Amino acid sequence: MKMNIKNFIKLKDNRYKINFDDKNSIILYDDIILKYNLLITKKTSQIELKKIMAENNKLECYYKALKYLSYKNRSKKELINYLKKNLYSEEDINEALKKLEEGNYLNENTYLKSYINDQINLTYNGPKKIKTKLIDLGLKEELINQAIKEVPEKVWYEKLTKIITKKIKSNSRDSIKKLQEKILYHCLNEGFKKEEILEILSQYEMSDNIVFLEKEAHKLSIKLARKYQDKELFYQLKIRLLRKGFNALDIDNIIDKIKKAS
Repeated sequence: MKMNIKNFIKLKDNRYKINFDDKNSIILYDDIILKYNLLITKKTSQIELKKIMAENNKLECYYKALKYLSYKNRSKKELINYLKKNLYSEEDINEALKKLEEGNYLNENTYLKSYINDQINLTYNGPKKIKTKLIDLGLKEELINQAIKEVPEKVWYEKLTKIITKKIKSNSRDSIKKLQEKILYHCLNEGFKKEEILEILSQYEMSDNIVFLEKEAHKLSIKLARKYQDKELFYQLKIRLLRKGFNALDIDNIIDKIKKAS
C-alpha cells in the first residue's frame, strides 16, 4: 500500500516533519529523506517506511551521542548508559560507537588525559582517587595506570603541598596534633600516599595556638567544676586537653594560671 506525502515541515537539527495524506506523520533526518528520494517521489510504502524508520533511528542514535559528546568529553561507559537511558537498541548503540571511534570523537586516550588534567587543576583529588573514578567510568586499569604515571611527580607533590598549606593556614581551633591527624585523614581520603603526606607535614614548623588553648581550658574548667573539685578538677581538665592533642607542657602552664587565678 502506497502512502502519499502531503508536505515537509523543516524542524531544527536537520530534521523534517513529514505529513501524509492519511493525516499520519513522521520525523526524519534530511540524510534519510535524500537517500530514499522522498522529496522527488513524495510517496513510500508501509514496508519501505519500516526500513526507513529503522535507519532513521540508527542515525538519530548517532546524532544524539555526538551532541552528548559536544558538551564535554565522555567515557564509552558514560555514553552507552546515556543512550540506553534514551531507549536505543544495542545494535544502534554499537553502530553509533563504531562511527564515533572512526571519526575520533570517542578516544579513550584523549579522554583519559583530559580527565586527569581537569582533576589536577579543578579538584583536590589525588592519583588514587582519580584512578578509582576512572575505573568507575569504565576505563581500563592498564591505560589509567599509564596515564597517571605520565604525570610528573612534581605535579602531585605541588598539589599536595598546596592542600596542606591551605589547611594549616585556615586552622584557628585545633591543636597541632589534632590538625596533623585531620590533614592526614583528609589527604588520604583525597587519594594521596601516606608517606608523601607525612613527608610534607614534617617540613612545617607548627606550634599550638596558646590563645585558643587558654580559651578551651577556661571553658572546660567551668564545665568540669560542676562535677569535680580541687585536684580531681585539674586532673580531669588536663586529661581532656591532652585528648584534644595539646602539648602537655603548655597545658601545665595554663592550668597553673587557672589555679593562681582561682
